Amino acid sequence: MRLKIKYRGKYKEIEIEKEKVRAEDILKLLGLSSEYAFVVKNGEVVSEDEPIHEDDDIKVINAISGG
Repeated sequence: MRLKIKYRGKYKEIEIEKEKVRAEDILKLLGLSSEYAFVVKNGEVVSEDEPIHEDDDIKVINAISGG
């Protein structure tokens, strides 16, 4: 499956050799943890087990915390 993902203001095209892709797979491919980043699918934050399709609008956003 080929996906176009927006991450850090830039679009990346990635290829995943799976029929069923989940948000967690995208984070792993980018070397990110769900503790520090989240996936936005079609304008909504989704859980790690959310299925992703080729025509979805996907953004990955780093979580920012402070104290």
